Amino acid sequence: MEERIEKQYKIALLGNQQLNLGFKLAGITESSTVSETEAAEAKLREFLARDDIGIIIVSSSVKRLVKDRRLHDTMEASILPLVVQVPEPNEGITEEDTLRNLIMRAIGIDITKMFNK
Repeated sequence: MEERIEKQYKIALLGNQQLNLGFKLAGITESSTVSETEAAEAKLREFLARDDIGIIIVSSSVKRLVKDRRLHDTMEASILPLVVQVPEPNEGITEEDTLRNLIMRAIGIDITKMFNK
């Protein structure tokens, strides 16, 4: 019989203060408020290097701060951790833009179905 070992991954957030507060209320413990390119790139590199983070949520304003092309490409190609861009609260969010749908668009599969086995 095959023994299955499941690892628990954290969700991390890079965004503005308002977005961080909202996600902290939802239970996200790994979050950082960044507003400058250097800080955004440094924190993103840190989150990408950690093996305990499975999803990195990045606000659209933080994604625009990333100027390093290689880091930007790494964000786009990364599977573990998965980097998901979310709109800022003032940009408006449609009903289709739930986190689940944003992740589905990013990787092409519904991750919630993976855990319902």
